[in-house]
Amino acid sequence: MAGMRHAPISLALLVVAAATGCAGGEGGGNGSASGSAAGGASVQTATLTGLYESGEGSRRNQLCMIERDGGDARFGLVTWSKGASNCSGSGPATREGDRLLLRLDGDESCTLEARIDGRRVTLPSGIADACQRYYCGAGAQMAGVELDKVGGAEGDAMRATDLAGDRLCGD
Repeated sequence: MAGMRHAPISLALLVVAAATGCAGGEGGGNGSASGSAAGGASVQTATLTGLYESGEGSRRNQLCMIERDGGDARFGLVTWSKGASNCSGSGPATREGDRLLLRLDGDESCTLEARIDGRRVTLPSGIADACQRYYCGAGAQMAGVELDKVGGAEGDAMRATDLAGDRLCGD
């Protein structure tokens, strides 16, 4: 009888975990394995607009893009390596078939020729040293990072944050 008094609490925790995607198993979390966003909804891929993520925990690789009328798109990117090392940048994005050109705008301008296949964006495996030095901290790499689209709306893109917690994309 003593074990039964915790049953309602255990059941409630199980329901909450399943509803928030914390129960684990295939397709849990951000839904990247299933081709759907969390909650089972499909993610639009007709436009670049949305949030792309990979990794686990609080330091997730994030790419946000917002495509405006006329096809102009802007992006923000942060990738994490072990510890607190990271790479980050932002600028205009241009899609040409399965190529995604991400031009990092800063004192050192460089363009990453990424690949986009459905919901997945793959950063190039080779990145120029000057680009790597300017946009990445010591020991950080962005080469070969893969990110899956987990949300296809502008509001999803606005959830991506930079190192200080500010929005990567937006006004």
